[in-house]
Amino acid sequence: MACLGSYPPQAALTAQAQTFLGFDFGTQRVGVASGNRITQSATPLPTVAAQGEARWQAVQALLREWSPDAVVVGLPSHPDGTAHEMTAAARKFARQLHGRFG
Repeated sequence: MACLGSYPPQAALTAQAQTFLGFDFGTQRVGVASGNRITQSATPLPTVAAQGEARWQAVQALLREWSPDAVVVGLPSHPDGTAHEMTAAARKFARQLHGRFG
């Protein structure tokens, strides 16, 4: 999974960033996982199946619950690295995530 932006911005991430929430955007569902740099592990969390404003409320609840040091959004691409049909949608989701929650 490529890292599409992280919040705080990638330049601000240091060794101090220990916990992460990862999102894999989909038009029907958003996959979620928590990550930990110390244990070098990621754990899947329940998928967000809500749509519209309810989706953002679910994301906000996850951010409040986990209080991650950073957030990453998976950037889908073809095996050769070229853009996938969902690439633009994932980028839009990341921008909206940043706009809503900074």
